[in-house]
Amino acid sequence: MNEYDSCENPSNKPLSCKAESRCTKFLDVAYRLFLENGYEKVSMNDIVKHAGGSLATLYKHFGNKEQLFIYVLEQKTEELFGEWGRQSVCYSGRVEAFLTMIGKSYLELVADDDAILFYRLIVSLGYLDETILTKQTILNLMMLPIDVIAEYFENEKKSGRIDVEDTTLCAHQFLNALEEPFMFSRVLGVETDVSEKTRLKALTQLVKIFCRGLGISQ
Repeated sequence: MNEYDSCENPSNKPLSCKAESRCTKFLDVAYRLFLENGYEKVSMNDIVKHAGGSLATLYKHFGNKEQLFIYVLEQKTEELFGEWGRQSVCYSGRVEAFLTMIGKSYLELVADDDAILFYRLIVSLGYLDETILTKQTILNLMMLPIDVIAEYFENEKKSGRIDVEDTTLCAHQFLNALEEPFMFSRVLGVETDVSEKTRLKALTQLVKIFCRGLGISQ
């Protein structure tokens, strides 16, 4: 099992199909309850009530609510961004194509209501003292898309195909510029045009501007 598997297994013994299914159910229900009610208002008892199983089993696999939330975040982060890293090796020397692929995927999230709810949930945790010990862990996980883009830029820089001083900062700047026309208004609940046509127009223009700034050498 790796860090994104569905539940903790300290003995490293394979989980039974029943146990794996129960863990998946816990995670799915926890994710939905966190989205709908917020972190503070969800208890471990609530999760068991909706998912079935026992409280003892939930605590056995996930420890406590903070740890359970981290598991949910790990799972969702891998689900949303894990493929970026796996695909990036196929885009060597094709920066424009890579940024377009990343941009389409990211803007699909910006248009997704659940993704916006999840973003609000993450932001709200910053105001809770009880989660202070896990905030750095959450931040590290949320950095995954930045890290993937930065690593790609670093490889292109080493190959002499782009000219950029700070690849991590450059990755931040790309995603920030990509989401800026949409994200803030979406988070506030303001009606926003996130149609495929509008997203593609924004992405195409940004990629052209960004690639010129990178000084791409084919």
